[in-house]
Amino acid sequence: MKMRKPTLALLMATALSTAGVAYAGPKVTVTFKNQGTAAATYSTVTSNETSTYANATPKPATPVPAGANDVFTVQSLISPDTNYAVVRYKIGSKTCIFSTTYVNTLGAGGVKIPSWNKSATASGGATCTANITSTNISTHEWAVEFTMK
Repeated sequence: MKMRKPTLALLMATALSTAGVAYAGPKVTVTFKNQGTAAATYSTVTSNETSTYANATPKPATPVPAGANDVFTVQSLISPDTNYAVVRYKIGSKTCIFSTTYVNTLGAGGVKIPSWNKSATASGGATCTANITSTNISTHEWAVEFTMK
């Protein structure tokens, strides 16, 4: 049976996009809350921050007005057993670097054990907090809230 080139190209594109989804880690929903008195500016400095931006949907807002929230998801294509988000926000001289990670590691007897982590690093007098607000034990997707003052 002969296939036309456009049909073959469509089938190949579908197969490749399906394969990409199979290797993607679970999504993280990030909520950034600006509790400061001025707008917070999102920026990327490190390779992990740049990768987070590339894998975010929609892209993180900049600036985030005082008292406002920004919500986006991040899904890494590294492995089905890992995902992360690293973001940096500034308000004047205050900086917050937030991180959240998911790793599904092998335990005794080959059983996979999921773990979710979060961190917040403050500088310049900023107050930064990170909280995991939910985890889905079936899909391993999770939600994290990053707050800056």
